[in-house]
Parts: sequence; C-alpha cells; structure tokens
Amino acid sequence: MRIGIDAKWFHEGPPSGNVVTRNLVENLVKVNEQDDLFFFLDRRAMREPFPYPDSRVHPIYVWADNNLISNLLVLPKYAKRLSLEVVLFQNFAPPTSRFKRIAYVHDVLFLSNPEYYSLIERAYFAPLRPLCRLADGVCTVSDTERVRMITHGYVKEGHDIKVAYHGVSDIFRPVEEFSVECQNAVRAQYQLPPAYLLYVGRLNVRKNIKNLIKALPLLRAKNIPLCVVGARNWKMDDLDELLSIREIGDRVKFLGPLHGEELACVYAMASVFCFPSFAESFGLPPLEAMKCAVPVIVSDRTSLPEICGEAGNYVNPDSPRDIAGVLDALLENPELSAMKRRLGVERAKMFTWENTAKTVLGYIHTVAARP
Repeated sequence: MRIGIDAKWFHEGPPSGNVVTRNLVENLVKVNEQDDLFFFLDRRAMREPFPYPDSRVHPIYVWADNNLISNLLVLPKYAKRLSLEVVLFQNFAPPTSRFKRIAYVHDVLFLSNPEYYSLIERAYFAPLRPLCRLADGVCTVSDTERVRMITHGYVKEGHDIKVAYHGVSDIFRPVEEFSVECQNAVRAQYQLPPAYLLYVGRLNVRKNIKNLIKALPLLRAKNIPLCVVGARNWKMDDLDELLSIREIGDRVKFLGPLHGEELACVYAMASVFCFPSFAESFGLPPLEAMKCAVPVIVSDRTSLPEICGEAGNYVNPDSPRDIAGVLDALLENPELSAMKRRLGVERAKMFTWENTAKTVLGYIHTVAARP
C-alpha cells in the first residue's frame, strides 16, 4: 500500500507537535513491514537529515508555511501525483479526494475551553469540525478527547473516532540510570538544589502556573523551590506581582525550554513533578515524569486521570491550598512517595511510541479497506 503521512512538524513546529511527529515517524518506519511510506516534510528543512535510509521510506518536501492551507491545497496534489491510497493528515484533512483521508486531531480544547485561546486561534481551527465530518477516518490521542470531539459533533452519527495514545521516549528514565557526572553537570549548569519541585510545559494560563506558585508559601516545607521548564506563551498570567513577594519569588526558578538528555535528567532529579493544568487532551509531561520514577501531582479533570491512573496524585487545580496539601503529603511521607514512584514507572510502561505507531498504522489499513 502507498501511504502518505503528514510529517511537516518533524524538524520544527509546535513543541508538542514536534515531539509527537518525530516519535511517530521513527516508529512507523520501525513497525512497517510491507507499505511504502511517503512522509510529507517542510521544504524549509530540505538540508536537514531525514535519518531513515529505507527503500520503503520516501521523504517528500512540500510548502508548509501554514498547516491548514498546505493540507487543503498542497498535499492533495502530491498525493494524486504519487498515486497514494490513503493519507494521514495533522488536524485538517481536505474535503474531497480520490484517496482515503484520515484526520489525526490532537485536541479541540478551543471549543470546550475557548477562554484559553485567542480569537485568531479559534478562527483558524473553525474549519476542523466540518472537515473531520467529511474525512474517511478520524484519530485522536485519548478517550477523553474522543468523547469531547463526539460531543461537539466531529463525526457523523453512527461513526466513531480511533484513539491512539501517545508514547513516552526511552530517554526518560530513573535518576540512577544517569551518570553522576551527568547529574553534577546539569545541577551546576542550572544551579539546581538537592531537592526541588518541577513543572514542565508551556507557560500559559491553561497550565495554571499561578495557582502552583501560590501553593508554595502554604507548604510546610518552607525552603523547597519550584523549578519551571518551558517557554512563555502568548496568554500568560502576569506573575510579576506574585513573584515580587519575597517568600514566593525567592523560591521560583525559571530554567527556560530544555530538551533531550538535559530535560530528562532535570525530570529524574526532581522530588515531585507538579502539573495542575486546567485542561488537557493527553498530558505528556506527567507521563515523562512517571517514566523517570518521579511522583506526579496532576489535576483531577479532563484527560489527566485517564493517563496517570493510580500513579497520579490528584488536586483541585482551582485551590492552591489543595495543591499544597497533596505536595506536603508526598514530601513528608517517604513510603507514599516510593509507592507512587513504583506505580508511575509501571503505568508509563503502558505507553510506548511503538504501540502508538502500530495503532495508527492498523487504523490506516482499516480505513483504506473501507468501500
């Protein structure tokens, strides 16, 4: 079978989209046994290596300045020229074609939680619902998101949406699997204390950094700091006034965006990972922390209980006091913390990118076989 895969975010794109695309591509190549895979890549990255010298792997470079326009007007022309039988699109699938079209939708939080999105963002995603209803198949990242999409009318009556859970990379691992030299180097570079709380993710209103920071002075552990990893987003809480309070500002350290081994090591050395987000479609950072044997605190809503299961420690994200109380319980109870570390490692084993790729490839075959 000749299969097209929208991989325009392989080299560069939205942070989460880039992570998903790179891991999906790598594992689709790994699990594929019989199909010709045509990966659509951003032509601006033509000089970047595409490290899959397989006779069944075909990199195709396309105009990709705007994902919506590229998917509706550019990719279909290439798909026709290449005689593709089915194409997996990131979010937007064209309304008509001679080949089967699958929309791989990462989330529709802009509908259920519009307060976290700009007017321009909501307008950009507005065509997603009618395009999904016209697609031959729709795939998303969690059962929570599947239900949200069905509730908002993203499939025709009687149709369903396939769930392909994200995986977690093997670079994330417990602290004892990092060399002492690596740990010391990372601690020195980012001036990390022996014990710290950790947040990783975008820095915007939806991620609820503000209430996490407000929980710090409520902790019984008066000296443990919070390290924040991530890039500021357009709709960020104004934290300046909050951080000007000495007992708060002195305990918050912004590390900026981190990647690869450095990020994995910062995860693994943390005492507790904190992710009190108001709304998620999946929640990859808590899963990465669990893979590193770090106990996780997450919100008690949207997809986070589905992903974290018994390993999660759940809080009301609207309540800094509740966040502080659960943090205190983990920091003061080594037995509880150790149990949650074990549960997290076991839970993370359920989520592999190889399983994601097998699910996606199997669904592609299912859709392609439909009349």
